[in-house]
Amino acid sequence: MRRHRSCTAPLDKAAQVRELEEFFRGQNPIDLAAADWHTRMEQGLTAEEEAEFTEWLAASTAHEAALRHLGQSLAAARSIPPEQVARLRAEQARRRSQSAPHARPEPAPQRPSSEERQGWSWSRLLPRPALAALCCTVALAVGWHQWQQQPTFTSSHLTPRGQARTITLPDGTALSLDADTQAQVTLYRDRREVRITQGQILFAVAPDSARPFHVLAGPARVTVGGTRFSVRYRATGMEAGSAKVAVQEGHVRVAGAQGAATPTDLVAGQALSVSPAGVLGPVSAVAPGSIALWRKGLIRFENTPLADALVELERYGPTGLVVHDPAVAALRIGGTYQASRPAEFARMLAQILSVTLVARPDGQTEIAAAP
Repeated sequence: MRRHRSCTAPLDKAAQVRELEEFFRGQNPIDLAAADWHTRMEQGLTAEEEAEFTEWLAASTAHEAALRHLGQSLAAARSIPPEQVARLRAEQARRRSQSAPHARPEPAPQRPSSEERQGWSWSRLLPRPALAALCCTVALAVGWHQWQQQPTFTSSHLTPRGQARTITLPDGTALSLDADTQAQVTLYRDRREVRITQGQILFAVAPDSARPFHVLAGPARVTVGGTRFSVRYRATGMEAGSAKVAVQEGHVRVAGAQGAATPTDLVAGQALSVSPAGVLGPVSAVAPGSIALWRKGLIRFENTPLADALVELERYGPTGLVVHDPAVAALRIGGTYQASRPAEFARMLAQILSVTLVARPDGQTEIAAAP
């Protein structure tokens, strides 16, 4: 590992300690311990320190995770072009000045005690010659992490009932939103995210290996690089609470948002559903041409209760159809229908189910049990 030399140790020891204390005060003790060990390992550990490090590492899985995360952050930070490093430091300086514009210099503190905090002590860290290097290392890693977490683009989208639209994101990804769909888009420097609150979207994701694309939809989390797939999620109505993913091109990885199951990879022509509890259903075959039928003005039901089917049809416009009999509402139907032709749908119901159509004085048509 090469060492950072972009920070110079202050000549005033008291000011050095004061600056370091101010920065460390808001940091996680485990992260600080990881930074300390990282710096010590760069300078070489004695046999005694090797044993101490092994003991610290074995004390908790959080220690290893913190050290690994720090290493990844540093590797990414050290690859930042110099002009971005300068901009990052300028942003940090500006935030500090805005948060405490009239702050007075604090008197030099007394030497900190050796009180242990989750395996890390001030007395072990502060006297070390590598103090300035550690300060720079942690500051750059933390600053880089915070910089990565700042969105570069955000937008919210809502398609009303009976309307659909296609939007193109700054990265070239195209989102085709079905009627009555709501979604939030957030692009970061290291990833892209779309959260579906309700409805369904057909994605054509622009490839970007450095920024994976995530779709969060109820209990499901879908991760892709670049592909074409659809995701449906609704809290009410047909398949309420579950999420359905179907792939047209490429491949995606589907996981339960709560980590309830091992992720499953899907390729073109495959689909699966994620239950409200986050359990992944079996992988099923699906014709790529049948994915996102709503783009063709079609709607497909598979063993769907009639009441849910009517709710689904209402997403595309008023149907004028009502059901009052619970037994009729529970009847199940299947098949593909024109979403914009509810009257034709009702006539077909009378042919495939034991129901009759009754004209009501208010102009609506009731689907009732056949006499």
